[in-house]
Amino acid sequence: MAYKDILVHVDTAKSAATRLDFAARLAVTQDAHLTALHVVPPPYIPADIMGTGVGADVVAWHREQRDRRVADIHALIAQVQQRHGVTIEERVVDGGIEPTILDHSRYTDLIVASQPGDLLDLDQPLQPSPGNLVVGAGCPVLVLPAAGTPQMPGNHILIAWKPCAEAARAVRGALPLLKKAKAVTVLSANVDTKDQPRIAGADIATHLARHGVKVTVMPFTAPDMDVGSLILARAADLGADLIVMGGYGHSRLREMVLGGVTYHILKNQIVPVLLAS
Repeated sequence: MAYKDILVHVDTAKSAATRLDFAARLAVTQDAHLTALHVVPPPYIPADIMGTGVGADVVAWHREQRDRRVADIHALIAQVQQRHGVTIEERVVDGGIEPTILDHSRYTDLIVASQPGDLLDLDQPLQPSPGNLVVGAGCPVLVLPAAGTPQMPGNHILIAWKPCAEAARAVRGALPLLKKAKAVTVLSANVDTKDQPRIAGADIATHLARHGVKVTVMPFTAPDMDVGSLILARAADLGADLIVMGGYGHSRLREMVLGGVTYHILKNQIVPVLLAS
């Protein structure tokens, strides 16, 4: 089992080069088709200049910026193709950032995205919310930290496990990486060891072992612990190069709102995180 279609969002943010390079390296290791998607949003006009003569100048400026961005991204893709000897399908699509990425996600095995960075006042909101992608994509989303150059996952992967549908989908979505990893640790909580005699995480570890995954279990008892901080701390202690977890949340007015643990991880991650919901 391997990823055969990988989709990476490419823009002109500083993180784009790292994101595209990571996706290309991953595509090589998985023998996968890689699609680089650049979404061109409608001209963005700040509210305080709407209805003024300046608005037309801003639209013209954005058109010039669009052409420049497309040319820069084309050059970046060419550089990465040459560096890694991989063919990258380049797509330039007009539309809203997140809806367009989600449309294209229906036909891929994995999305590679990044933590969003800061924008200037006149910048278009070119970066999608990783949480929104996780909720809407229907496939796993691998979110890279905004800082640093992440290594390829495979030395040690940490699974933040709890027995729910989101975590199960994340683990299944990560199987191509888990099966190749040198070590996999399942981190799972026993709410109360007296009431729950089974070792937390043992069942999913047994399932993964049947897939040939080299897995160990790290149970803990923590009825009132900051779980997000614990996951990040354990990942650092283990030297993990990937965290796999469910995009936990709850329903509000038919919208999935990411829960506190998921939000904390995405806000403070220092290694890649693969999520599904």
